[in-house]
Amino acid sequence: MSKLMLLAGLLLTAPLLAAPIGAYAPVEAPYQLLDSQQRPDGFAVAVVRLVLREVGSDARIELMPWMRIKVTKLQLPNKLIFTVYRNFYTEHSYKWVGSIVPFRIFVYRLKSRPDISISDVHSLAKYKIGVVRGGERFQYLSDKGMGKSLDLASNDESNIRKFFAGHVDILPEDPSMLRYAAKRYGIDPTRAEIIFELTDIAGEGQLAFTLGTPDALVQSYTAALKKVQAGQAYADLLKQYGIARVGQRIQR
Repeated sequence: MSKLMLLAGLLLTAPLLAAPIGAYAPVEAPYQLLDSQQRPDGFAVAVVRLVLREVGSDARIELMPWMRIKVTKLQLPNKLIFTVYRNFYTEHSYKWVGSIVPFRIFVYRLKSRPDISISDVHSLAKYKIGVVRGGERFQYLSDKGMGKSLDLASNDESNIRKFFAGHVDILPEDPSMLRYAAKRYGIDPTRAEIIFELTDIAGEGQLAFTLGTPDALVQSYTAALKKVQAGQAYADLLKQYGIARVGQRIQR
């Protein structure tokens, strides 16, 4: 009987695994970026490739602006989205595969701007705040009534460059993304200093499927991710990109 049940389970699962999926992400270096030949690259892209190989999928990874993903992909089933930050705002918007990176957002100012004085999130409204259009920081600060203070960018890297160029006063950002973008453009990251942490939107960067995706498909990817994370290739990627494992202390 147990063998028959196992066989039945495999027969039911096989069509789901064979179903075509799409894998999509915004540019958020060093997690996902375009290399010199405009091909997807970065830590999360490499992890997703390992997961796709583990499940036997030949899905193509595409990087595009977050707003395009939001408008054209999130309403469709069988779309793997990364890196999605799992927290209060996103909890019920996806079917979660699993965590790949820790995620914290710190509010930065330039050290050359001691005139910027902020004690909490509500006092941010006095300044021009750089955020990615349609992203969760955009949503969070808009919900706080700060829409008129937001200066919008198409991606995090562009936003970080604007901050160091002095085009915005305040930058809410992930420290790994800030350091990577600064290094990429020859900017000294120590020019920025942390004012405080936005703990409301802290969480973990995860792989997630869109709603409507069959649970069996999601579970197969969860199992594949766990297997990948137990392997040496994943450990090598963490070391290569200087990224902490989920649950480890993240550098500020």
